[in-house]
Amino acid sequence: MARDAAGTVERLPGGVGGAFSWVYAAVMFVLLTLNSVMAVYHSKGDAAIVAFVATTYADLVLLFCCLWLYSRAAAGSAWRNRLKASVWTLTTLLTFSFAYMVMGTAGLTLPVALLVWFIAAATGIGAFSAFFEQGRYKAVASFLV
Repeated sequence: MARDAAGTVERLPGGVGGAFSWVYAAVMFVLLTLNSVMAVYHSKGDAAIVAFVATTYADLVLLFCCLWLYSRAAAGSAWRNRLKASVWTLTTLLTFSFAYMVMGTAGLTLPVALLVWFIAAATGIGAFSAFFEQGRYKAVASFLV
């Protein structure tokens, strides 16, 4: 099944595609878990790395759960809007977590460090715009036409 631009559902030829694969999700979850366990094991007891890996792991699991719930929520519902805000928050947290780790491990100079934080902030602002301002631009565009 596939959705077209109008949101209608149509079955693809041969009945393939569009279905959620629980096997794929389970394999990806196992790989994420193994990767996180290996990162903690190779951190040699560094508390900062263990905290980063644990936070990132929890963030990714929550992000994937929120995305899955978002795709099943009714369009325009308050629950869907809350999930959208959760997705943006988790995405921004993940972006700033990686920026913080780059800062700590790379030993960057001040201008490069500021650039890393600027890129993280720009990503968060861009994601906010994509998530929450998308409908406003369509309304303004239809008004101008």
